[in-house]
Amino acid sequence: MNDCYLALEALLTRYINLFSEDEKGLPYLEFQHAWHSECVIDQGMAEGSYFWKPTKRQQPISFKEMESALELPFHPDLHIFYGSFWSNGICVDRHDINFNLIQIWNDEDEQMLKENLLGHAFAKIKAKLPLSFFIGCTNGNEVICLEQESGHIVLEKPGNKAHRILANDLQSFLISLQPTKDSYSG
Repeated sequence: MNDCYLALEALLTRYINLFSEDEKGLPYLEFQHAWHSECVIDQGMAEGSYFWKPTKRQQPISFKEMESALELPFHPDLHIFYGSFWSNGICVDRHDINFNLIQIWNDEDEQMLKENLLGHAFAKIKAKLPLSFFIGCTNGNEVICLEQESGHIVLEKPGNKAHRILANDLQSFLISLQPTKDSYSG
């Protein structure tokens, strides 16, 4: 296991630990309809309500089609970030920013994420900006991205060049985050 994986696993564990005194000791969420995931531990009372926890994926995510479309291999940290766990997104704080950290709930969610990542990448290429892939979003109009070439974690407005480096790499960025019990709104 690499250091980036371990940092993500530790962050998700810190998140779950926030719920140790809640009912079932797990986060709870509701969707408008039933939306199953490998990370569901127990059904809630209403359809589309679940107690859940991040669950290690048996098969890592494949970006092969996207990498072929863009004619480049994606940064290895992107594979680790999106390909290690089935999980709902989580809210996190850092001394200088709070935001929603994106994760993948199920296969359908994975397809939607891939379409959005590809759209983001094509917009960057069209604007002749450095390629990046989003991993989180603020409550405003900014996204947290992994820069393809440098591996830096940056803050940017969609369609614009990154305006702030948040960390030199994904591992140190994930270590710097504190999960919260706020409701994820990715």
